[in-house]
Amino acid sequence: MQAIGETLAVLIAGPMVGVEIAVAAFTNPIFDRLDDDAFSRARSDGSRVLGRVMPFWYMATLVVLIAAAVVMSGNWLITTSAVLMALVVLLTVTMMVPINNRIGRWSDGDEAPRDLARRWDRLHWLRVAVLIAMFVLLAFAVAR
Repeated sequence: MQAIGETLAVLIAGPMVGVEIAVAAFTNPIFDRLDDDAFSRARSDGSRVLGRVMPFWYMATLVVLIAAAVVMSGNWLITTSAVLMALVVLLTVTMMVPINNRIGRWSDGDEAPRDLARRWDRLHWLRVAVLIAMFVLLAFAVAR
């Protein structure tokens, strides 16, 4: 049972962390080079699409990490990993979702407030750093 939980945690968390790194390191910097109209459409579409998928992925990751922490009770690495994921969810819901919702409402002809997108990007890099730490701890917990 423990091996299944560990494997499931890695298989759910790993790709999620990879997607978030890709958004921060590649997708958004490419969007930043677009003219205002294309930038507005790209960021708006990206916000809407990922805004539908990521909440489920985040919650699935959190649930699996909590379950793994319960199964592997006493393993501080997996417990800390679950706590970091909970912090990521809290940061996302309280600070990033409101910005993401505003970005998702941009439409053709709207002035693209790049400063709002930059604020989201800075918070996203913070989230990515915490997610990387979470995944490293998870990997070490599984490797033990």
